[in-house]
Amino acid sequence: MSSLTLIWVIALVLIGAALAWMSGLILARLVKETRAADRTADRKMIIQALSGLLRGQAEAGDILAPFVRRPQVLAEAVLDFQGLIRGADQERAMGALRRLGLIPALETRIIHGSRDERLTSVEALAALGGEEVKAALRRAIRSKDPNVRMAAIKGLADAGAPPTPSRLLDYVGTGELTPSRVYSEVMRQAVAAAPADGLLALQRHDLSSLMRAVLLDALGRSGAYEAVPALALAAEDPAPDVRTAAVRGLGRLQHPAAASTLAAALTDEAWTVRSAGAEAVGAAGLVRLAPQVAALLDDPEWWVRFRAGDALGKLGKAGRGQLEAAAADGARPVAQRAAERALAEIG
Repeated sequence: MSSLTLIWVIALVLIGAALAWMSGLILARLVKETRAADRTADRKMIIQALSGLLRGQAEAGDILAPFVRRPQVLAEAVLDFQGLIRGADQERAMGALRRLGLIPALETRIIHGSRDERLTSVEALAALGGEEVKAALRRAIRSKDPNVRMAAIKGLADAGAPPTPSRLLDYVGTGELTPSRVYSEVMRQAVAAAPADGLLALQRHDLSSLMRAVLLDALGRSGAYEAVPALALAAEDPAPDVRTAAVRGLGRLQHPAAASTLAAALTDEAWTVRSAGAEAVGAAGLVRLAPQVAALLDDPEWWVRFRAGDALGKLGKAGRGQLEAAAADGARPVAQRAAERALAEIG
């Protein structure tokens, strides 16, 4: 075979391979689009059947029954439908799905499904409600997938049965969970349900500064004034992130007893603490601290200056007076610009 012939043969083979590859991609896309369309049609049918249940249509249950063998598409439709109804209607629809046997079907997918299927199944399971669901969610916490464990714990918290704050801390300590936005939200729910347990957990000596900060954040959001002394003490912690969380928590509780602690925060060496202190003073409406907050208008950190100006805007006449004085002070150009921005914001 000549060189030219060999080149042509190789070119034809490559062209054939490229055509086969492109044909495969097109076919795969068509299959994917067809399945997606079928799935959308199925979800629409399920939602219509659930709506029929609420209208007393006896045949709606017969339409839903076959989908129990396809719990994933049913789970997706349940999550869509749940956002459309509330109260007694929601309980009627979810009760019908429980009676159809959806709970064990979803539990099976939690064990054997793909990652996305497992997470969707846990969310749908939590939406069903009831004591049987709580038991199923507690079993799901034993999953090897940390995302499933977190979703199950969140489902229990949303159902009014969160783990204790100390148990949540244990999950992180053993590596079963990692801190995340969802974890912090569940901690807030747990502490709001039992502030005393949150305060007790804060006394543990095995907590990292991150976990202390998460717990302090939850205590600050709990609305429990008995947390004020613990937050004030934590505002003196060596770790800046702990002090920041404690100061923010005091600002959210808006208790006047925190005034001295917040005044100290305004001069903290860590800019995050100074920023949190200014924000807290504004949130708590501590007018007498307006001069100390005004001193931060020429802080080296832009974010501290921003928070100081915002806080002064919330302190009424006293705060506005400080801003106007700073805006007119040409000897402090940085503070002048920060005050002008704040005044422009409040109008």
